[in-house]
Amino acid sequence: MTAQATVRSFHWSDLEALTPVFNSVNGSTGTDGAFDDDLMRQVLSQPACDPERNCYVAERDGATVGFSLVSAETGISRAVINGGVLEPHRRQGIGRALLRRATARAEELEASVLHVQVQVGADEAGPLLESEGFRRARRYLNMTWHRAELPLPEIGPGHLLRCFEEGDEQALTELQNASFGGSWGFSPNTVEDIIAKLAFKTSFPCGVVFVVDGRTPVAYNWTFRTVPPGGTTGWIGMTGVHPDYRRLGLGKAVLLAGMTYLVQNGVEMVRLEVDDLNAAAKQIYWLAGFRVTRESLWYERSAYG
Repeated sequence: MTAQATVRSFHWSDLEALTPVFNSVNGSTGTDGAFDDDLMRQVLSQPACDPERNCYVAERDGATVGFSLVSAETGISRAVINGGVLEPHRRQGIGRALLRRATARAEELEASVLHVQVQVGADEAGPLLESEGFRRARRYLNMTWHRAELPLPEIGPGHLLRCFEEGDEQALTELQNASFGGSWGFSPNTVEDIIAKLAFKTSFPCGVVFVVDGRTPVAYNWTFRTVPPGGTTGWIGMTGVHPDYRRLGLGKAVLLAGMTYLVQNGVEMVRLEVDDLNAAAKQIYWLAGFRVTRESLWYERSAYG
C-alpha cells in the first residue's frame, strides 16, 4: 500500500533533497542549466524569499516528492507560486495540497493576486489550476539562439558600452525599475534584491553590460551563464532601456553586446523568455537570431478565490 504524502514547511536541512526535485519539476535535470545545491541556496537566500515561511515540501516514505514556493511581491501586491510534483507521484492529490498551502500563505501575505507559470504541454497543471479558480492571463515565449551569426553591436555617437562595476548597484536598480515600471508582472526591485542576484554563481560582473550617456547608465543587458568548465548555455535575464532613451536602437545594441560577452566566454546556446504581447522586444530578439522553442502560460486568480 502506498504511503500517504505529507506536506510541511521547508527547513534548510531539506536543501539537498529539494534541489533534484526542483530540477526535475523544471525540466533541467541532466542539463547544464540544472541547479546545484550552492545555486539553490543562493536563490532561496534572496531577501524577499524567506523559504522557511514561504516554501513547502511534500514527503512520502521519507523522500521529498514535491514542493511549492511562494514569492511575495509586495510592491505590486501579488504572489508568484512555483512548484510541482515528481512524475511517479502525480495525479494523487499532492499537487493540489501543495497549491492550497501556497495560496493560503499568499493570503497571509496579503497578496491581491496570485500567478503561476506553467509550460505549455504540462497536461496536469492547467486543469488543476483551473479547478482551483485560476484562469489563463498571459502567454510567454521561450526563445533560443544557437550558433547563429551574431552582428556586432552598433551604438550611436554620445553613448558608450561598458561592463558593470562595483558601485553600480544603485544605478542598476534604478534603471531596471525605470525600464520595466508598469510592465505586466514586474515588481520594483530594491538594491538588496539586485545585490543578491549579482551574487549568484551564474552572474558575472561583465555579464551586465550598460549603455551609458556620459556617466549615466541608460540601457542594460543582464546575462547569466553556466559555471565553467563544461557549461555552454547562457541566459538573457533582462534587457531594458530607460523610457527617455527608447527608439534609438540601444536595446538591440546592448543585447548584442551581452550576447558577444557570452559567446566570448564559451556559450553556444542562449535562452530567454519574453511576453508574447511585447512586439518590440520580440522583433529585436528575432533579428538577433532567436527562435521560439517553447511556450508557457501564466495563470491568475484573486488571492481570495
